[in-house]
Amino acid sequence: MANPKDILVITTSSAEGLKIKKHLKPVSAHIVAGTNLFSDFLGGLTDVFGGRSSSYQKQLSSLYNEAIERIKHNAHEIGGNCVIGLSIDMDEISGKGKSMFMLTAIGTAVIIESDEKSNSLSNISKKFENVGVERINNLRQRKNIIKRAENGELDYNDETWSFITSNQVQEIFTFLLKRFSHTIENFQSMPDSYNIFNKNFISYIDSLEENKKTSLLYDTIEIDNNEQVALYISKVIKELNLFDYEKNMSLLKNSDFKKQKIGIRISAYDKSFYDKNDIEDLNQTKNFIFTTFKERGEITTKKQLLSSKEKDVWNCECGNKSNEIGQYCGTCDNDISGFKENEMKPNEIVKYIEQKMELISEYIK
Repeated sequence: MANPKDILVITTSSAEGLKIKKHLKPVSAHIVAGTNLFSDFLGGLTDVFGGRSSSYQKQLSSLYNEAIERIKHNAHEIGGNCVIGLSIDMDEISGKGKSMFMLTAIGTAVIIESDEKSNSLSNISKKFENVGVERINNLRQRKNIIKRAENGELDYNDETWSFITSNQVQEIFTFLLKRFSHTIENFQSMPDSYNIFNKNFISYIDSLEENKKTSLLYDTIEIDNNEQVALYISKVIKELNLFDYEKNMSLLKNSDFKKQKIGIRISAYDKSFYDKNDIEDLNQTKNFIFTTFKERGEITTKKQLLSSKEKDVWNCECGNKSNEIGQYCGTCDNDISGFKENEMKPNEIVKYIEQKMELISEYIK
């Protein structure tokens, strides 16, 4: 089943190459907004006299996009992978001296065949016989943002975040992390700056295509040598429910133990939807963790003071020797398996995965 964000939405009842297997039922979405949402419309009346109010257009576009996302979600809930015959209307609701705007989107959820022809429909909007000035200006701004990001000159203000999010400017992903690495590393001492960045970054990542954002995030963990950045990326994966079995297995098999530990952490995260194949993937993840992550320290013996008896101790891989069994290393704070006290241990992850598999199995035959 498609991800809600990937569902195709068209205004016609058919299109070239569109093969409808089954009509499901009508789906709708309703967005209600107070008139204060358009407060700048009257304030920017002079802009209207010039032709259009850009701020008014942005607000209408925001409502429109939200309605589209909701109708996609509703179609996905009933098993659809396409919405046809989309119609959007806006009405004003007045009462008791107050006014509200209600935007209503209605369409029909259907199931279409997933072949090359139908897949090509998702690219219809990218092919034109002619192009308007707004699209040209948009492309000009996109290229300018990318160039300034490459040169380290980009100002990441609200307008920039809004543009790169609404236009899915994935090209500046690495520059974003480089620019805000200091904020990520010092999130405890810079909570306000971190919270603003985190909110914007989450929205930006969530706007990207599903396969693209998954690749960007997991690949960054694989190659980035900044442990704090890699850990932050893992939090983004958790926030957006982007667990990916194959990519996470690659982390678990990484030669760098720090990367493996992040993979163990991610193994407890979720994906948006599960099917019966996920049960087997989770089982393989669980078995790999159980059989791979064993004790890294060396257990040996040590003579006790004032006694001829010996007791078991363990030597840490950091070089510190004679640690008490069951205790953390006095030098690096790791346990015998290489994990700190505040980190989830492999055996805890294994139990968590087993519980998740049981819950999924209750719903999926």
